[in-house]
Amino acid sequence: MEQPQSEAKRARPSPSPPPSQSQAAGAEPEEEDRLSALDNASLHAILARLPLRDAAATTILSRRWPLVFATLPRLRVKCGTFNRRDYGDDDHCEDNDRWLDALDCVLAGRAAPVSAFDVQTKLMCEEECWFVDLFSEICGSGGLRELCITNNSLIDCYQVPFPVYNCQTLTSLELYCCRLRVPGNLTGLRAVRSLHLGVVVATDADIRRMISQCQAMDRLVLDDIRKARNIVIRAPSLEKLEINLFRPQCISVKKAPRLDSVKLGLFYGSAHDSDTEDTEGDLSMSESEGDDIFNFGEMEEREHQQMDEIGNLLAFLGGVGRSKSKTLSLKLERPYSK
Repeated sequence: MEQPQSEAKRARPSPSPPPSQSQAAGAEPEEEDRLSALDNASLHAILARLPLRDAAATTILSRRWPLVFATLPRLRVKCGTFNRRDYGDDDHCEDNDRWLDALDCVLAGRAAPVSAFDVQTKLMCEEECWFVDLFSEICGSGGLRELCITNNSLIDCYQVPFPVYNCQTLTSLELYCCRLRVPGNLTGLRAVRSLHLGVVVATDADIRRMISQCQAMDRLVLDDIRKARNIVIRAPSLEKLEINLFRPQCISVKKAPRLDSVKLGLFYGSAHDSDTEDTEGDLSMSESEGDDIFNFGEMEEREHQQMDEIGNLLAFLGGVGRSKSKTLSLKLERPYSK
């Protein structure tokens, strides 16, 4: 017997809702993007702890990650930053062209000026023009506050380009294994508060001009200044001074009324020993570069009889006599009879 039409309608199951587009395609439900819920400061803190290569590769984890990566305030680039993950040697650049292209892409995608830039590579000597353009762009961006340049080459000395000297916004500057040729018409560096020069080749005039230009400087570190003979320090805002030398050069502190802490380290013999180790078996080093940096032991021996080391040391201590804290460390690794 045929059922009444009203009962058939009641027995008919209710239609299922139409499947969503993702379900129709067989895809899994979209996971919640929790990273995008974090504020920019938290995302910056996470990205800052990742190597630059990994930070760029993980931008797919969050829809806001690429935008925040483009405003990352600090960039640290080393020799092996853009190597393949399985290369295994982070102290060596696997492919120079890829390194340059990768850094170019990172900077081209920036949405804000770089606030702190730390570059450690020997490519600066091999690609000098490229790096001049790089520092022109970064130093002229109007936002750079901290700059660290480390030349990792053992046979070349990198000449610091003029855009660095003319940067108006720098508050911290660190230069390692570089050559200073400070322009006479220096317009920048007035805002620098911390200056660190390590294994640099510079004349007395270069050092004096650079220190005097850093009018806001309250911290100065000089590690192994080569070629300079008579360093004069005039820094009205200087509070902390640290000097490490391989022999007591003539260093005069003429004007530093706020000086509060002084550290002086003398490491006799260390320069001679390290020069021998670094240059042994290396036939590609030019004579001029070796005289400036790597054959320092020869210069030390040549000046040994001419330098009034006791007089220089007394003159230095006399100039910093009013500072509250003084530390003098001596490291004698070979007989010293003068």
